[in-house]
Amino acid sequence: HVDTSQTPSPRLGHAPLEFTSRMRVSVYSTSVHSTSSLGAYTAAARDALRHRRLATVRRNKREISSKLNLDLDLGQVLGTVKRNEGLYDNLPPGKVGLFGLRETFAYLNDPNKFIRTRVEKYGPVFKTAFFFKPAVVFGSPEAIREFKEFEGDLPADAALPETFRELHTEYGALRMSGERHKATRANFGKVLGRSALTHYTPILAKLTRDFVKGELLEKGTLQPGYDCRQFCLKTLFQLFLGTVPPQDIMEKMYSYNEGLLALGKLSPEFTEGQKALEDLQEFCLKHFRTVRAQGKLDDYFFLKQYSQATDENGNLFTDERVAVTTILMIWGAFIEAAASMGHTTWLLMRNPEKAKKVRAECRSSFSREELESGKLTLDDVYTKLTFTECAIKEALRVMPQTAGGLRVNPETRTLAGYTIPSGYVLTADPRIAFLNPDFFPDPEDYRPERFLPAENPAITPDNFFPGGMGTHKCPGISLSNLMVSIYLVYLNSCFDKWEPDMSAEEMDAEDPRYIQVPIVIIDDRYQLRLERNWQYEM
Repeated sequence: HVDTSQTPSPRLGHAPLEFTSRMRVSVYSTSVHSTSSLGAYTAAARDALRHRRLATVRRNKREISSKLNLDLDLGQVLGTVKRNEGLYDNLPPGKVGLFGLRETFAYLNDPNKFIRTRVEKYGPVFKTAFFFKPAVVFGSPEAIREFKEFEGDLPADAALPETFRELHTEYGALRMSGERHKATRANFGKVLGRSALTHYTPILAKLTRDFVKGELLEKGTLQPGYDCRQFCLKTLFQLFLGTVPPQDIMEKMYSYNEGLLALGKLSPEFTEGQKALEDLQEFCLKHFRTVRAQGKLDDYFFLKQYSQATDENGNLFTDERVAVTTILMIWGAFIEAAASMGHTTWLLMRNPEKAKKVRAECRSSFSREELESGKLTLDDVYTKLTFTECAIKEALRVMPQTAGGLRVNPETRTLAGYTIPSGYVLTADPRIAFLNPDFFPDPEDYRPERFLPAENPAITPDNFFPGGMGTHKCPGISLSNLMVSIYLVYLNSCFDKWEPDMSAEEMDAEDPRYIQVPIVIIDDRYQLRLERNWQYEM
């Protein structure tokens, strides 16, 4: 700038003003004390010319970068060479990097934001890195249709992180393919199908009644992350194992969960996860053998079903496999159900008109006697809680909990018009489909009514698949939704509303923070204050 008091600044190409010896000329923070008007003008002109040259150099660099389609990302360039991607002329847009470090850590930091920003930048099919491996993530209708045609033939095990593969054990369905996987899934149907859910419903009702009417009513607050997670963990131990272990054993599940996605086998999280798995297996194995020795298997629905389970060769499961399967089933369900409870609770609070509809439906569907006795039936839950079910599904869409399954692409193929090299991980990500306004108008809005059949017939399993799709989709999504439905029935019967409890010691905002992996769930510190319904005594 030129400090001339009330005199306008000179501009190149215009006649210079008359400077005096007292004038101080400053151009881009460079000050010159002039003894003459000629010296001041010369200094200003020289400085302006220098900046014009710098601007020209920058513009030329941008033009060259644009023509070469490079952004000086050395890791991406080296990675492209390392993976021989120059051999392909139609790869999906996106970045992988050299070892996938940047993309992997960005994903782990905030998975939902990671997907959203890349869809905005690249579209519904893009390349990236998941757990340090090159990956193609997709959710367009075209890609989903094509993927379903060959998904069942893809190997699953190699796509998983090494720590996950080991702690998930050889009995984990996520590691299986082919006939072994088919046999394992067939056994799931016996403990997660409709007849099993019919058996579980009154048990879930009694456990939920005690949780809401007892613990929550007594303290008048709810930590959606911590309380729901603890409740779901206890409930699923009771449902599958038939007993709740001591607190120190039960909480080994948290260490096991952290070990699954540890960054390496030398990490303390992985070591603790191994020890947790051993302790959990020992407890479950001892309990199973005790129940069987006492001739009480008929009283333990889940254990009885698995005592008769067979593998792909027709052989009965070993005791060790029954114990590990019990652990894996509890692990696979408890945190997903808890996350769904928390997200639905929070979204209803933020959308009071939707909450009003859910509350009215929950209160009118069951009598006090039914709620007090816990004698709810699956048919009643399914037929009477129509809008409540929509609220749960919409929460799964607006606040996605997890990604799709990971599969390794064993051979070069075409997907949605793009070339996918062999060795790339493929994943159909539900979060991409959830953002598609063609299926979900105003996708950022929480609108449960969109799941009413008459409202949006465009919603299909190809665009709403919160538990993944294909042969490895989550087998327990129906159980999770059932648990959340019953939870909402009791919560809305006991309480008129809930709001952020800003008096809580660790509360610093009205909206929650989140634990991001492996399941997106509300942070333990977030707390709600519950307003009791004094007109409804159970």
